[in-house]
Amino acid sequence: MAEPIIEQIAEHLKTSINLITTTNGFNENLRAIRPKRKDFEDASWADKDVIISQVEAEKSEGGSFTKEWEQFFMLTCIVIDSDTASDPIDTRCNKIAADIEKKLLEDPSRGGLAIDTNVHAKVPFKDDEAAISGIAIQISVQYRTQENNPYERA
Repeated sequence: MAEPIIEQIAEHLKTSINLITTTNGFNENLRAIRPKRKDFEDASWADKDVIISQVEAEKSEGGSFTKEWEQFFMLTCIVIDSDTASDPIDTRCNKIAADIEKKLLEDPSRGGLAIDTNVHAKVPFKDDEAAISGIAIQISVQYRTQENNPYERA
C-alpha cells in the first residue's frame, strides 16, 4: 500500500536535509535522522546530525471534500565543536540554520506534496552535562488531502 501524504512529506524533508553538503554549495555536510526509539536510548548523536521530529498538527480550513493540515516538525541539529575550534559555536549554528532554511525553501511544496513550508523559530541550545549543543528549528508544512483519504493529495 502507498504511504500517507504526511509520511511522504517527512521523507522528503529527510532527503532534502541529506542534500545539504559542501559539494552542493552549502557550509556544512548534514545528516538527517528520523529516529527510532532505540536511537533515543543510545543517545549517540554526532556533530551535524539533524534529528527530525514530527510534532503537533493543526487542522485548517480545507476546501470542498478536502482536509487541510499544518504539520509542525522540529529539526534539532547537533553542533559539537572540537577543542581547537576558533569560531564561536553560535557562528556554526547560524550557518547550519541558514543552510537548512535555504534548502527547505528551495522547494516549499515538498515535491508537489504540500501547499507551503514555513520556518517559525530557531532556538539555540546547550547542555553542559551532556557536552552537547546545537540549534532547534521549528518548521511547518501545510498540505491537503482528500476528505476521506489521507493517502491521496487534494
